[in-house]
Amino acid sequence: MKGTKILILILILTLFIPIQTMASSLEKLPASETSTQWEVVIDHPESDEVKPKPGVYNMYSMDIKYVGDENIKLVRVEAYRDEPNSPIEYELFTADYEEMDGNFEPSFHHQNFPFSAQAKKLKVIITWKKDRNNSRSFRDVFVFSQ
Repeated sequence: MKGTKILILILILTLFIPIQTMASSLEKLPASETSTQWEVVIDHPESDEVKPKPGVYNMYSMDIKYVGDENIKLVRVEAYRDEPNSPIEYELFTADYEEMDGNFEPSFHHQNFPFSAQAKKLKVIITWKKDRNNSRSFRDVFVFSQ
């Protein structure tokens, strides 16, 4: 009987005590996410050329930096947002490095990109190759919420 009361108490506490989770939010800038290979930072726009339209779209900048310790080749950076009331994702931009030759720093910078005020999620997909001659690609996916 005593064991049952303890079990019920634990169950009640588990159901009603909020669990804190860490998620990147665009409400507090800069917002950043890091994996073992990449760091993605979303921040204020760097130029005032395009102004945000309240209730329509916000403006952000993005920096991606390689933080791993291997010789890699950046292949592609893609950004998508969710489409309200739809499972479809809307492409914001794609930077394709696959055709580029030469040595360059595995990083990416976008000084201004619009993001719909109605969208809730920004998804950033980074694709790379570990060896410049290897045909196998790897990717990391980062999700920020608004």
